[in-house]
Amino acid sequence: MNSVLHKTNIITRFLPAALLFLFATVFLYRFADYIFFYQEKSSLFQVSFAYLNQHLDKPGGFLEYLGQLQIAFYYYPLAGALIVGFQLLLIVLIISEIGKQLGAENFLFVPFLAGVLLFYLQTNYQYQAINNLGILAQLLLFWGLINSKPRYQWWVVILIPAVYFLFGSFSFLLLGLSTLYFLYQKSWMKPALSWVSIAVFFWIGNEFLFFYTTDSLLVFPFSVIAIGGQLVLFGLTALILLFIPVFAKIRIKAIERIKIKNIKLAGLSPYLILVLLVIAAFQHIDEKSKHYFHAEKLFYEQKYDELIRYNFNEPTNNKLTLFLNNVALAETGRLADSFFKFRQSSDGSTLFLKWQNIGQYLQFGGYYYYAIGVINEAQRWAYEYTVIYGYTPETLKMLIKTELIKGNYRTAVKYISILGKSLFYRDDARQFRKFLNNDAAVLSDDELGKKKQLDTKLDFFVKSDTPWLNLLPVLEADSNNPVALQYELSWLMLQKDMKGIVNLLPAMENAGLKEIPKNVEEAVVTYKLMRVGEMPGLTKLQIDSKTEQRFQRYYQLYQQNQASKRKAQIALRDFADTYWYYVFFN
Repeated sequence: MNSVLHKTNIITRFLPAALLFLFATVFLYRFADYIFFYQEKSSLFQVSFAYLNQHLDKPGGFLEYLGQLQIAFYYYPLAGALIVGFQLLLIVLIISEIGKQLGAENFLFVPFLAGVLLFYLQTNYQYQAINNLGILAQLLLFWGLINSKPRYQWWVVILIPAVYFLFGSFSFLLLGLSTLYFLYQKSWMKPALSWVSIAVFFWIGNEFLFFYTTDSLLVFPFSVIAIGGQLVLFGLTALILLFIPVFAKIRIKAIERIKIKNIKLAGLSPYLILVLLVIAAFQHIDEKSKHYFHAEKLFYEQKYDELIRYNFNEPTNNKLTLFLNNVALAETGRLADSFFKFRQSSDGSTLFLKWQNIGQYLQFGGYYYYAIGVINEAQRWAYEYTVIYGYTPETLKMLIKTELIKGNYRTAVKYISILGKSLFYRDDARQFRKFLNNDAAVLSDDELGKKKQLDTKLDFFVKSDTPWLNLLPVLEADSNNPVALQYELSWLMLQKDMKGIVNLLPAMENAGLKEIPKNVEEAVVTYKLMRVGEMPGLTKLQIDSKTEQRFQRYYQLYQQNQASKRKAQIALRDFADTYWYYVFFN
């Protein structure tokens, strides 16, 4: 009899729990690893007492600290997948044990439903670690409560303010669970005193201890953003967890009598839930976000060739991805050559980012200025981002690089020390320390030296709302700046300004270009063959006759199909990456 019960227990409880852990780990690591990349790059955990102390100024700050610690391990996606999978496994097993302790021998449906819902929530890249951590902590405390002797249960009344201080609004889950449990035990004194004690502590904290609004103290660290905007689904999950003591008392005899090979139907419910989870999870993969974060990862790693190749093979309409791709093209000297191989916006929004107090715009907008050598402005964007959103690994690296390039070593030391307190960026901090107080080392570095030489020496007011206008003073200060020249040519192509492009031909010669970039040459050929204006005299750069022949072929096909724009586009699809195609169809 015991062996049969043991076998049934394995089949109905432990095996499906193990399958949930295995599926969650494999799925998150193999198909949704972008979740870990995004979250890890969005914060910087620091191993220091000062960093911990920053999180103890209001209730829930300690949970936020633990969440940041967990996110730091997302540096390794496999570690992130294992951590999340293990948390879900614990949640399912603890809920099952709670139900068993409350008298429900086969309490399986609710634990697995809660676990699956939490996993589904986790597949949203904005769903933060604090949510599952907070829920797990409250369930562990409640499990400890119901396994305690009655006289020790008074500790809940005494310690509930401490739980609130540590876990913030998530402590209300423990408060609700314990209230229902005590009421089922026909004890009203303990829950009443629990509510009174937390109310008194909240009042004292609100009035004298914590300098935050009442609304903030009530909900922190919970936020709609931190759950990825999935308010309804998260609310449903929270209600299921809150009413665990009620569900553990419900018996539906008609369902309990149904058996399949001596196993009750309720015992097979976890498998049905897991099947539904597998179907829903694969349908919930966010391909657009996956593409974007992979491109961002390649950009941060400065794998520019791989990034360009990836976006060419997997075309995208995401303007931020295209912006990063254009920076990569500029850094590799191919912006004006391969500009129209990728989708571009005529307003320049794929070429520049206007100043906006929006996270991703502030995060990346400075890379344009970094590319063209306006180092002070690149630094300003990174600094403003940290003021609003806090330190992140990449913005901190940008601050360090710009300070080193400008020779501000004392400030660079401060930023390097912060990076050195992280868990997984200490090697980067050690590498940066080699440049401190060493101008020669900075100049000899492939990246920093190049940017130091490009750094514009002309002081001017940067026009953040019209970033293309900042190219003019940069080129006035150094007409041979190859990156700024590429950006200016690309902007003129977007504006269909052939005369402006042709006027820059002498500057291209002076900059040392051995040949005219492909898309630029297409504009020059149009200007020449259409006899728009006079051509400047050139001594080195020559127009390729093959480009002229291609334009004549293009124009011939266009004239043959100009009656129908759709037919013309189809006939000219082989020219889709040309300046000519952009001019005629945009």
